[in-house]
Amino acid sequence: MQPRPQSGPHFWLRAALWFTTAKLRVPGPVTNSIGHGWDIRTAAPKWVCVWHSYPEAQRQLRTIVMPRPRRGRFDPVWQALLHQSLYDFGLRRDEPNARLFAQAKSEFFARLAPPWTNLMAGPYK
Repeated sequence: MQPRPQSGPHFWLRAALWFTTAKLRVPGPVTNSIGHGWDIRTAAPKWVCVWHSYPEAQRQLRTIVMPRPRRGRFDPVWQALLHQSLYDFGLRRDEPNARLFAQAKSEFFARLAPPWTNLMAGPYK
């Protein structure tokens, strides 16, 4: 008996996405601005780092994994990271502001490890 050809992403890849992320629950312009058939899912910072290491898996799943927005979908850090992700996946043509993205990335990593970041960024005594 011949194995069936894969018609979509592998089952384990879909299961990993389902277990490590949650559906973005903010309606409106954010979900309308992405391409048809694409989805945005949110995750804890450590899982975002894991998923961002595998952009091809996100392409297969037609899903962009983003950190959970702290202050809703209007969080400027979250918006800058989303704009960069949309640009990286070819879903947006206008290039994001490099300075704003660097600032957002820095704040995202500060959220990833707050105790260590405070120690490293704090004044030297």
